[in-house]
Amino acid sequence: MKNIIQFLPEKVIQQIAAGEVIQRPSSVLREILENAIDANAKTIDIFIKDSGKTLIQLIDDGIGMSIDDAKMSIQKHATSKIKKTDDLFRIKTKGFRGEALSSIALISQLEIQTKKREDVVGIHLFVEEGKVKKQIPINMLQGTRISVKNIFYKLPVRRQFLKSSRIEFQHIIYEFHKIVLAHRNITYRFYHNDKIIFYFKKTSLRERIQEIFKNEKKNLVPILIKKNRIFVEGFVSVPDVSMKKGDQFLLVNQRCVTHLLLHKKIIHAYDGFLKNFKTTSYFIFIFIDSSLVNWNIHPTKKEVKLEEEETIGIMIQQEIKNVLFSQYKVKNKELKNYDIFLSCKSLKKDYLLNNLYKKLYDKEKIVRLENFYHKLNESVTFKNNFQLTNELHHLVSHYDKKREIKTFQINRKYIIFVLNDEYMVLVDQHRAHQNILFEFFDRKKNLISQQFLFPIKVKLLKKESLSLKNIKTDLISFGFHLYFCKKYVYLYSVPEQIQQNMLIEVIQNIITYNFIKGKKNNKKKLIQIISKSASIKYGTKLYPEKMKCIIKDLFSCQNPNYTYSGDPIFFVLNKNFF
Repeated sequence: MKNIIQFLPEKVIQQIAAGEVIQRPSSVLREILENAIDANAKTIDIFIKDSGKTLIQLIDDGIGMSIDDAKMSIQKHATSKIKKTDDLFRIKTKGFRGEALSSIALISQLEIQTKKREDVVGIHLFVEEGKVKKQIPINMLQGTRISVKNIFYKLPVRRQFLKSSRIEFQHIIYEFHKIVLAHRNITYRFYHNDKIIFYFKKTSLRERIQEIFKNEKKNLVPILIKKNRIFVEGFVSVPDVSMKKGDQFLLVNQRCVTHLLLHKKIIHAYDGFLKNFKTTSYFIFIFIDSSLVNWNIHPTKKEVKLEEEETIGIMIQQEIKNVLFSQYKVKNKELKNYDIFLSCKSLKKDYLLNNLYKKLYDKEKIVRLENFYHKLNESVTFKNNFQLTNELHHLVSHYDKKREIKTFQINRKYIIFVLNDEYMVLVDQHRAHQNILFEFFDRKKNLISQQFLFPIKVKLLKKESLSLKNIKTDLISFGFHLYFCKKYVYLYSVPEQIQQNMLIEVIQNIITYNFIKGKKNNKKKLIQIISKSASIKYGTKLYPEKMKCIIKDLFSCQNPNYTYSGDPIFFVLNKNFF
């Protein structure tokens, strides 16, 4: 029986390999642009005809090639970028495999004109089917001119599968944009059918984005991350429901890549802001040590593998969240003339509050709100920006009982009420009540106690008993009436501000702490323990009247901004945040 498996002819093998690298005219432009950048070109001129089907020509002022290097450049796997296996893991150039020119030479009529500065004359090579058909010496300036004519002219089937001129030209423009975004220290001139289409000079990233996308990308905010061997910079779009489609560019070491994990991390930073992630735009540049990058996983280097890519993705996602949330902060001057309680009279209209009430009970919004709150707690900058003026704090004295405060609770953690129909005040119920109790015990004297029908008996260790005796005077001043007997202490009454269900936790936390006799901060520490232990916990359902009391008491405090430990108690948010 005759064998049916056989080796492919060398020419077929070469054309298959070339097809992996060169898929359409835009692939040609990408490869010769990258070669020009690797040659340290400062000016690049590009000439396109018939959307690249007839001609793709690039002229650069780079270092050029010698005659022998020019001939060698069209050979398979001939490269100046790597010499040994280890070099594959320290790639710092755009190209490295030596496949670009050899692949282009196999599927087009290729002309190479090049000269190095030290050479007397340059060389002009005419290449077809991967072989030099003709060569002549020429007089030219330093640099290289690559002309790719009649792409796929020997492969009519491949040429037949090219799209319309309009679509192919769009692909060319997309590849060109990726390069000019990454390498902005080069001057580019781009011609199509003898008409200049683009002229880009050296510029910044923001200006380059504006040049490419005109007025479409006005609402961009910068991001910046510096950590160990990783540096990330770029711009992301502010949520805009009027946008139909965004532009998304992710670049690693100045090469535009497709990275599914990082892309998901980036777009999911917009959870709760947008339903359609396609409307987001981002231009993110990741600069990372070349030893942490593996480029050798895709024929056209469009995909990349990074070490610690999960960590990098989380860092970028958190930075984007932080930047997005900062767009909704309210400055002091915007709040100077606002009275929280006087503004509540306008809530008779109710429409704003009711709409928000429905929206915020969406689980996604609640999660986003909580993430926002936790992020604010970590940011000193946010604390300062959200601090209200002293005038606002004292306006509570003008509060009129006839004016109703409309409140609602989110996830049994936060109280929200509206400020002047423009801003929402987000209050942490636990911290607010903790602050109220702290100032109450710190400022009040001769507190009223609630007596028990029968005393509460608590067994103490020797050190606990000693610690408790050291603060007995302070406990009595706060309304704790107690009697020590051997290993026990009997509680006859406690301050009325401490609810029955909180009593055990309060007592446990007091006896656990080691109070030293005569220490100056004993009283302050005792107040901190009582206020934290007796305050309303997360997960406690609050009824409207209770929430109103907390708000009134909070803004009657001497310092309603922060707890004694410096944690922010409330934030004022622009209504657009929701």
